[in-house]
Amino acid sequence: MTGNNNLRIGIFDSGLGGLTVFKSLSSSFRNQATFFYLGDLAHLPYGDKSKDAIIKYSHQIVGFFINKKVDIIIVACNSASSVALDYLQKFFSTPIIGTIIPSVQEVIGKKSSKSVAIIGTDTTINSQAYNQAFLNYQLKIHSIACPLFVPIVEEGWENTDIAHQIATKYLSNISSDIDTIILACTHYPMLLDTLKAVFNKLGYHKLTFIESGKAIANHLYNNKTLQLELQNHSNLIQSRDEFYVTDNPHQFNELANKFLGEEINNIQLISL
Repeated sequence: MTGNNNLRIGIFDSGLGGLTVFKSLSSSFRNQATFFYLGDLAHLPYGDKSKDAIIKYSHQIVGFFINKKVDIIIVACNSASSVALDYLQKFFSTPIIGTIIPSVQEVIGKKSSKSVAIIGTDTTINSQAYNQAFLNYQLKIHSIACPLFVPIVEEGWENTDIAHQIATKYLSNISSDIDTIILACTHYPMLLDTLKAVFNKLGYHKLTFIESGKAIANHLYNNKTLQLELQNHSNLIQSRDEFYVTDNPHQFNELANKFLGEEINNIQLISL
């Protein structure tokens, strides 16, 4: 697809985290796409929900987006990508992309990684979805569940002493030979400054960090059927974009504006 504003992209997550994906895609494809974002705050976080519950919520959200006539749907949630993506792709004909394959492709494409640490929610880590995706590659894989990171971000505490202490607790026993960190939750890029400080204090100075948003942007760019061109836009939000939440839009609005550096003026509260 080429031309202006002709690709309708739906993005969903359980909360704020998917905005890291929105930010990357908007920065890369702003003139070529209209965005529809849904934060399922009523069921936040997905990372501690059952597989059946996550599939149910994801199914309802994809149906909502299809009614909005989106062209492509981004599951901007590693927990949902881990346990619901296969079901969604089989049930719906609209193209649906998750976080895992694009992130794995980023690691493989760099060709310098030998030992990879995956940090994510309980659901993502326990699903072993990343481990399965790396099966055919000669890499050491280490997985660490960090369930408190999502509520820290949702509270706006990502750069506090509390965040630093919790990150230190989670990451202190990580393998000494890692060279690459996959942020296997779309909330985690908001913690990146804290994570880098903690890793540096623990003695890791040359780490590569893989973020879902950037990986998905590269994945879409490399999809020849979409014919998207990578660009670099400073303005992220346009009036034609639509933002939806399933609970508490005021807190979401405040934290989203802080993260994006732009006002979201049209957040709509819906029920699914």
